[in-house]
Amino acid sequence: MAKKTGNKKTETKNTESIEPESKTSGKSKTLNKKLRLIIPLIVIICVIGFVWIFFISDSVKADEPKAQLVIDSGTVQVKHAGESWTIAEDGMYLYESDSIKTDNNSIASIILFRSSVIRLDNNTQVTIKELIHDADNKGVTIQQNVGRTWSTVSEASGMENYNVETPTAVASVRGTSFDYYILLNGTIIISVGNGTVNITVFRDGEVAHTIEVPKNLSVIIESYNLDDPPKTKPYKKDDWIRENIDKDEELYEDLSDELRSRIEPFLSDLKGLLDEYPSDMEIDVLIDGYLSGVWDLPDDAPDWVKDLFEFT
Repeated sequence: MAKKTGNKKTETKNTESIEPESKTSGKSKTLNKKLRLIIPLIVIICVIGFVWIFFISDSVKADEPKAQLVIDSGTVQVKHAGESWTIAEDGMYLYESDSIKTDNNSIASIILFRSSVIRLDNNTQVTIKELIHDADNKGVTIQQNVGRTWSTVSEASGMENYNVETPTAVASVRGTSFDYYILLNGTIIISVGNGTVNITVFRDGEVAHTIEVPKNLSVIIESYNLDDPPKTKPYKKDDWIRENIDKDEELYEDLSDELRSRIEPFLSDLKGLLDEYPSDMEIDVLIDGYLSGVWDLPDDAPDWVKDLFEFT
């Protein structure tokens, strides 16, 4: 009987020692099953996030109006809205609220709607404050912080408004070229290469003066004397201006060549459609008049005609 009783005790002990191990093993299996379900779910979420950041968000941004940066020389920096300055890449796209900065030995250009340009001299910083392209309006506003820029706005861009601004002065144009130079003491010199530039001078946020500056004149806006009307003087072309005039001629030739290839197949149709188009006008005269702003498309021109002439 003693042995039998001893055997029962032994069996009971063995059973008790096995049960905890079985429970632990069951919990481990359950945990492993949960992990096998959770880990793929985490991977799927990460993949979706990756696709959104690199593909979907890019496709959404692709629908926004954009400009293109061309680095002519040196190192240029770019800053996107809410981010830090980084080294810019030649040919990269720029969007509204982007800032661009050149250093001592760098020069850059920003191409707008493929047919207009703002060129940055060294030690210049600008921000694309507005970049609009919709059914009702196409326009650009550049905020210039420091330095010197040269703007060439082509009629072919279809821009209704183009502005370069500081807190002191805003230069507004459509179809012209001009130099906007902020001196170290804050004085601004705006010189007109072609067309007419409308300038508004501000004092403490209020309009102090307005002036139209025609071709071959410069206006001086003295930061320390905003009470008096700005002074004008003959436009003197320095090396920076001459370089930009040469580049404008190259741009003009490129635009002319592209317009010619677009228009030639439809020349007879255009002569019949456009009342302001003389029947004997040659294509070179048409292109030259359009790009120089002497001749413009009628407001009621068919959309297909506007598509021929305007760059987007």
